[in-house]
Amino acid sequence: MSYHILHILKHGAMLTKDRGFLVCRGEDGSEGRIPHTDVRAVIIAARGVTMSSNFVSAILESDGVILHCNESYKPCGITAPLARVVDPLAFFHQADQPKRLNARLWQELIRGKTRNQLHVLARKNLHSGHLQRALDRETFDEANCARRYWQLYFPAIGWVSSKRDRKEESAPNQMLNYGYAVLAALCHRSLIVHGLSPLLGVKHIPRFHSDALVYDLMEPFRPAVDLMLAEFMVGQDISMKAWCKKVGTELREMRVMHTRFSLKLMDAIDASANSLARSYAEMSAKPFWVPELAA
Repeated sequence: MSYHILHILKHGAMLTKDRGFLVCRGEDGSEGRIPHTDVRAVIIAARGVTMSSNFVSAILESDGVILHCNESYKPCGITAPLARVVDPLAFFHQADQPKRLNARLWQELIRGKTRNQLHVLARKNLHSGHLQRALDRETFDEANCARRYWQLYFPAIGWVSSKRDRKEESAPNQMLNYGYAVLAALCHRSLIVHGLSPLLGVKHIPRFHSDALVYDLMEPFRPAVDLMLAEFMVGQDISMKAWCKKVGTELREMRVMHTRFSLKLMDAIDASANSLARSYAEMSAKPFWVPELAA
C-alpha cells in the first residue's frame, strides 16, 4: 500500500478523477495531478471543497480514506471503505495498552521534546545544563526540565513571566495555546490516517473531549511552535492576527531533520505517526521516529 497523503489546503478546490489520476483544480485555475493508486489518504483541510463521486470511489477502491476537518482544522469525520483498518495488528496491540512498550515510547517522545527545546534555546544563544544532563540519565525528570526550560524561554523572547500557564491570558501564553491547537489538529488527523485510535494514549490518560494519543504524539513537535513564537516576537507586528497567519504558513513550510535529509513539518508528523503504528504492529520501539528541529 502507498504511503502518500494528499493534503487539500486550497479553499474552493474541485477534486475529480481523470482516467488514472486524481485531479485537484483551484479557483485560480491551478491544477495538480497524482495517480490515484499512489494515495493512501486525502485530508480535506479547507473550506468549500467539492469532490466528484468518481474521486471518492477511486480513493475507497484503493483502500484509502478521506478525512474531513472543520474550520479549526480538527478532524470531524472520515470516509473509509467497509471494515477498513490500516493495520489491524497495530490497532489491536495499541488497544491492549502494553505497559513496557508505552513506557519506552514515552521516553522517546519526551527526550525528543527536550532535545528540541535545547535547540530552541540555542537559537536564542542560551543553554540549559539541567536539560542536557537530564538527557544523559536513565530516568527522566520531565517536570523539572519543563520548569527550567520556561524559566529561560520566556525572558529570552522579551516576556516578564517565566512560567507556562495554559489558562493565563497573557499574549505569549495565548499564542502558544493557538499554535499548539493547530499542531494538535495535524497530529490528530495523521493518527487516524495511520489506523491508530487517538483516544488510547502512550502516557496521557483519556478524558472527556480529550484525545490522549494526540497530546503524546505532539510533544516533540511543540518546540517547533516555541521557535516560531521566539522568531515572531522580534517583529514589528506582534498582534494575534499576525501570529495566526504565521502559524498557518510556518506549520506547512517549516522543516525538521529526518536522518540525512529534512522534511516539511506536516510530512514529518505523518512519518512519526506511521512509525508509531509500526511500533505497535511489531511490539517494539525501534521503528519509532521523533523529529529533530533543523539547524
